[in-house]
Amino acid sequence: MARFFYTPKPRQFSYKPRFYDPEKEAREKRREELLGVRPADGEEYVPGDLLRRRRMQRMMDDAAAARHKKKKGSALLLITFLVVLIAAFLWLSA
Repeated sequence: MARFFYTPKPRQFSYKPRFYDPEKEAREKRREELLGVRPADGEEYVPGDLLRRRRMQRMMDDAAAARHKKKKGSALLLITFLVVLIAAFLWLSA
């Protein structure tokens, strides 16, 4: 019997290429010894990245402190305005 609608499936192979890089393994081992952490899968060490992260964290902390100071200043301004308004009202009503 003929197969009119049959299409053969392509063959699949489970070929996984292997590559050994002794320099990369030495870098990873040294990094693990120095930092005590292993990089996540697919993440490679970038020189200066730790310093950039610390600098960004410091900048974010400074920005948060500035926002807090601005809120504190605006609250102080509001309290001062209310005290002046109450004093003016009391002075005018007397």
